[in-house]
Formats: sequence, structure tokens, C-alpha cells
Amino acid sequence: MPLKNKKNIYAIVGPSCSYKSAIAIELAQKFPFEIISADSRLIYKGMDIGTSKPSKEERKGVAHYMLDLLEPGVDYSVGLYKKQSETLIDDIFSRSKIPLFVGGTGLYLNSALLGLSIPEVKPDVSFRRQLKEKPQEELYNRLCEIDPEAATIIHRNDNFRTIRALEVIYKTNKLFSKLKTLKEMSFNVNWIGLTYENRELHVEKIRSRSIAFCNNGLINEVSNLLDKYGELDLFQKTIGYSEVIDFLKNKIKLTEMVEKIVLHTRQLVKRQMTWFRANKKINWICLDDINYKEAFDSAFRLIEEGSFANTSIVSAS
Repeated sequence: MPLKNKKNIYAIVGPSCSYKSAIAIELAQKFPFEIISADSRLIYKGMDIGTSKPSKEERKGVAHYMLDLLEPGVDYSVGLYKKQSETLIDDIFSRSKIPLFVGGTGLYLNSALLGLSIPEVKPDVSFRRQLKEKPQEELYNRLCEIDPEAATIIHRNDNFRTIRALEVIYKTNKLFSKLKTLKEMSFNVNWIGLTYENRELHVEKIRSRSIAFCNNGLINEVSNLLDKYGELDLFQKTIGYSEVIDFLKNKIKLTEMVEKIVLHTRQLVKRQMTWFRANKKINWICLDDINYKEAFDSAFRLIEEGSFANTSIVSAS
């Protein structure tokens, strides 16, 4: 729908390494957008290079929200993201601006924009303590057996969310994956997706970015974070950080570190695309045969013309 119509929200989504932030910032210079990040790692302070967080200079004066909210080690939930994003949406609309969500964390996007709601279940300290004494591999395997669908959306190294899923199952006697509900939203969401169909090309982009991270100070960033916060679970389950930790411990060499970052990013991309393919409203822009400017022009044209439809591949012509 055109921008002039009531209550329109826009979202630029896609897997890692697909121009999302850069295109969103440039679009926000053309339209009255304010950007709400939908990335589970960008909320943490100090985790900048490895998360590809846009710097203040790169933001070019465009209002950004959900960046640098918390110190590493502070827990954050989908429910809290949903509440905070609802407040932001109302605030942005009240100033005659338009929310533009940008990111690749499917749970955040679905909670904020599709009305995904997971019932509140109070933490059970005793139950959590029992589970924390067990190896993560054992916990994740148990989740796979009990609720395979939930296991597909939780990383096998994500101890916090694995325990949370098992806790919810234990407390409700229902599958975690079946507790999700959707409610009707009071706004329209216009979805733009950026992705590669050519996997080899995408892998090369990921490899180039991973090397650039290392050249731009990722190893020093991780070392400084470890000095300040210690070896947090958050770092161990974040791509680009866990691999550097192994390198700093002399467990792997530099070249192996880079290849592990590439491999783990590829695995993340696969999980991200599983989420996004379920959303039939996304208008996909395929990046295989176009450059950045052509990708931006395609996104700009979609918004300017209001030509949003169901799933489609938008050409650059």
C-alpha cells in the first residue's frame, strides 16, 4: 500500500549478509521512516563488529531503536521485545513518522508484526537449576525428542532458550511449539525480503565479510569483551564470537577460525530462511545478478509504487 494510506509499517528482512541495514538507512533518507532493529544481538552494547551493527556514522542521522539496550549478560526475551516494539510503533506514528523494521531474527519480527504471542510462564528457579547442571547437548537432544518443531527454531548451543522451552513444556504440559498464538494487528505490514538464490555466491559474500570483520578489529573486540565481562554464554552462542574465543585459546588457527565463522553463518542462514519462507507476504528481491544500487532501486520502487503482493521475486528492471 502507498505511504499515504493509514497505519502502514514496513519491514526489510532476510538472512545474514544481504544489505538489509544499508538499504534501510538509505530508504529512511528518502521516506519518513524510523528504524526498529529486529536482531537479537544488536541489543547488546560492545558487540559491534561481529554483529555488523551499523555505526553512528553509518546511521547517517537516521533514528534507530533497539540498538545497544543492554550490557552483555543481561537476559532479554521475545515478550519484552514485543512490548517495547509496540510502544515504539505508537510513538513513531504519533510523530507522523513510519516504523521500518530491519533484521533477521524471526521470533522478534513475528512477535512484533504478526502478533505472535507466547503465554507468560513464570520462571521456575528450582527446575532451571536442575537443568543447568546438565550438558547443553543432552538438553537439546531432549527438546528434539519432545518437541522437534521447537528445536528447529532454537540453536543447539542456545542454553537459555533450550531451558526456557523445556520449562514451558514442563509447566504447561503442552508442546512449546503449539503455545504460539497470533492476534490481529492494527496496522498493515509491507514486507521486503533480500536474499540470494545462488548459495555459492552468498557463501563468498559471507566469507568476504568474515575476513573483513577480522581485518577491522573483531579479535580485539572479543578480547576486550572477555576482559570486561568474562566468558559469557552469550558470547559462546554468538557467531563470530565463539570462534574467536577458540582462536584466543589457541584451540584453532586463524584460517580455521574464519572458515568456522563462514560455516556457522551458513547454518544460521538456513534457519533464517526456514522462518521467512513461512511468510507468504514477503516480496523477495533476489541479489544474485544485481548490485547494491539495483537492489536499493527495487526496494525504493516497491515502496514508492505501493506494489506489494504475496511472495514474489522482484526484478531490477
